[in-house]
Amino acid sequence: MINSPEKGSDFFGRWRKSRYSYDVGACCEVLNLESGESYFRDSVNPDLARLGFKNDEWSTFLATAKR
Repeated sequence: MINSPEKGSDFFGRWRKSRYSYDVGACCEVLNLESGESYFRDSVNPDLARLGFKNDEWSTFLATAKR
């Protein structure tokens, strides 16, 4: 399981791009909220559909994807 950052850090409340993204804009972004929700969106079309997850579901997805 991934350790969650402390509350009040820059982790919560702002959209973040992968550090592996390129300058061409083809990437995804994630937003984690202290309320326990995470959202995932396309950075090229940020106003289109967003996928929502509970923060623990998102952490589980990331841990599994890194294997």
